[in-house]
Amino acid sequence: MEYKVEINSLNNFKAWSGGLSTLNTVRERGGIDTLTTICEDLFSGNTPTDTQINDWLWFETDFIYQALGYEDLLEG
Repeated sequence: MEYKVEINSLNNFKAWSGGLSTLNTVRERGGIDTLTTICEDLFSGNTPTDTQINDWLWFETDFIYQALGYEDLLEG
């Protein structure tokens, strides 16, 4: 069975663990609309699962923070 949910903003995404931490940081800094656009571009043409979105938020923080201009949060 397949179950799809359409969200118009990552602000409505129910992230967990490290993905939630990244999402909360972006929310606090006011970059949620830009992050949503980046996510749409990244998964363009595909319908990602909740896990794929959460893993992207969790494990691609440097990419996300760099794309949003959060240089002070980059690890390397």
